Amino acid sequence: MRGRPVLGVVSGFLFGLSTALTLLLFGSLPTSSIWLVLLPFLGVVLGLLMAWWAPFGNSDHGPKPRDTSHAGPAGGDDAPEADRTNAPGEDSIDTAATGTDTDHGD
Repeated sequence: MRGRPVLGVVSGFLFGLSTALTLLLFGSLPTSSIWLVLLPFLGVVLGLLMAWWAPFGNSDHGPKPRDTSHAGPAGGDDAPEADRTNAPGEDSIDTAATGTDTDHGD
């Protein structure tokens, strides 16, 4: 069997048991219901099916790595100065370098 059947059995049993206890505590199932016994075993079956079917682990069909060979977005840190734009009311980028800043808070 492929996958992780032990993990599927344990997690399926815990899922079925917690579902049965939740239904019991909320009053949806009476204490004499057969579903309190069947739900943990149905969880085991569901866990085995998911362990067999789900693509866990290493696989050749996994997602492909991202292509990082392209340049960054326009206006990013690596964009040339001519491509950068300022929002309305914003000082120019070169104000600190050229000394044209209008803030005279001496």
